[in-house]
Amino acid sequence: MTDASRHFTGFTPDVLAALAVPGPAERWAAVQALLHPQLAALAELLRAEGERRFPRIWPIYEITFKNLRYVNRGSGARAPIDEYHFAVDRPPRGSGIYVAVSAAERTVLVTLQVARARKPQLGQVWEDGRAVWQPLIERVTDVRFVEDRARAGQPGDADAPWIERYLRSRRPGPLLAGFAYRWDDARIADPSFAQQLIADVLDLLALNEAVMEHAEDLEPDGPALLREGRAIYRQGALPPIETIVERIRAHGFALPEPTIRAYHVALQTKPLVILPGISGTGKTRLTKLYADAVHAAALRPGQENPYYLLVAVQPDWHNARDLLGYHNALTGTFHATPFLRFLQRAAADPAATYYVCLDEMNLARPEYYLAPILSALETEDHLIDLGIPGDEATTTAGEALRSPFRLPLNVRLTGTVNVDESTHSLSDKLLDRANVIELRDVDLAAFRATYRGPVDEPSWDVIAQLHAILTRAGQPFGYRTVSEMLRYLDHAQGVIAPAQALDQQIKQKILPKLRGDDNPRLRRALVSLIDLLIGGEPQPWAKAASIEPETIAAARFPESAEKARRMLERLDADGFTDFYGA
Repeated sequence: MTDASRHFTGFTPDVLAALAVPGPAERWAAVQALLHPQLAALAELLRAEGERRFPRIWPIYEITFKNLRYVNRGSGARAPIDEYHFAVDRPPRGSGIYVAVSAAERTVLVTLQVARARKPQLGQVWEDGRAVWQPLIERVTDVRFVEDRARAGQPGDADAPWIERYLRSRRPGPLLAGFAYRWDDARIADPSFAQQLIADVLDLLALNEAVMEHAEDLEPDGPALLREGRAIYRQGALPPIETIVERIRAHGFALPEPTIRAYHVALQTKPLVILPGISGTGKTRLTKLYADAVHAAALRPGQENPYYLLVAVQPDWHNARDLLGYHNALTGTFHATPFLRFLQRAAADPAATYYVCLDEMNLARPEYYLAPILSALETEDHLIDLGIPGDEATTTAGEALRSPFRLPLNVRLTGTVNVDESTHSLSDKLLDRANVIELRDVDLAAFRATYRGPVDEPSWDVIAQLHAILTRAGQPFGYRTVSEMLRYLDHAQGVIAPAQALDQQIKQKILPKLRGDDNPRLRRALVSLIDLLIGGEPQPWAKAASIEPETIAAARFPESAEKARRMLERLDADGFTDFYGA
């Protein structure tokens, strides 16, 4: 993000002048250079306030900017755009909020746009909570819809609230209702105007969410039903759970058997399972070994499992196109992803069960890129709209692809989740539609029994003590870290002395995991760690200043001990510490 997009400075005359630049390409460039940074900064402020005010529902909303660079007038004629906006909405769509700067009307607009299909849900919201929504309805100053001419002049109709006039109208068309601010209003050029716009958006967002909840839970033509009860998920013939556990164990996997059994049952109950936990506890490996165990009889030795797909989620995924693919309007072909091709294979083989792992699914917001999948899993027809104009398109591989595409019910989805500063939290919308099985406990004894490489016993004892210290600090490390440390020690034989190699690994693999604000648990962990690294009798290292240089020089693991001392020193001085700043 550029510096210009971090700060909202107001819709000043020079910013608004971008919508007066002649020429389609020239105006688009001016809008991106002048107007877009202001709306982007406003969107970031809105995002922060939305997360604060609506922590439960905000994660399922998406902010998207206008991407049409010109107005297509047909026969190759193009006209410059006369408005620029961003939208705030969420699946299943049909109602959302727009923040727009319009040159045609010379206004800044904050508008709730309700499509005709969402009119019944808006009516239900108004009927159920008239007293709740009345203050907002009275505040809305800019309302647009096609009124019923036959009703014009009827007694009492002119005095009715606009929402009732809209709901009575039999004319088709959407509703636009919100707030409009003229360009000649001096307030819009002031940076504080952002707070007014954000307040308007969030007030309308509450009404929009009420409409969306009805859109999720109501059938268009019938009574309310629990969507979780409609789908019947197909499961092919599975080996006994004892056989599955045995096959997984044969690969030296140290995960507790109750967790494997819980995963087995969860996959049969609902087709979406989420596996959160610390990095390196075997989340992704469990999905692969389980699929291999189910299909072991059908696989030749060394054969890749055709019933399993690993999808590496990318941080820049914003919608279903990233997961499913997209239609190229220029070539008329559909660019299908491996995930969609995998679903096509599963649809052609309904007797078998297919498994997908969405690895690190919360690097992006799952509510965005999984939206059509979640809807298909929960609805009776299981259809996914691929965004193809018409009913059928040809893929780049020459295959015919129909839209909407029916999600195969013999597919099981598992998402692995790491919880750290690089990931997004999961919303209730997603959690309510999945079973969540946490993989957090690390059983070093079980790992030791299944590890097939050489293990230096003194080094193992130190690793076990390190793990106990970091576990008490709430920052444990997983099987992957332990395995990599043991391999490092094995490869270091004859090159680096064992104690020095372990010292390097503690600094390279363990100390970077310790970070946080000053608190008793973190401080105890650092002091205990320094005790272990120095060796000898435990000492009350209350402050880093009390540790003499001679003590570090004579330490059992001097390189790691000095780094840990500096981390404690920073904790003393700044009230925060991490590996990189010490």
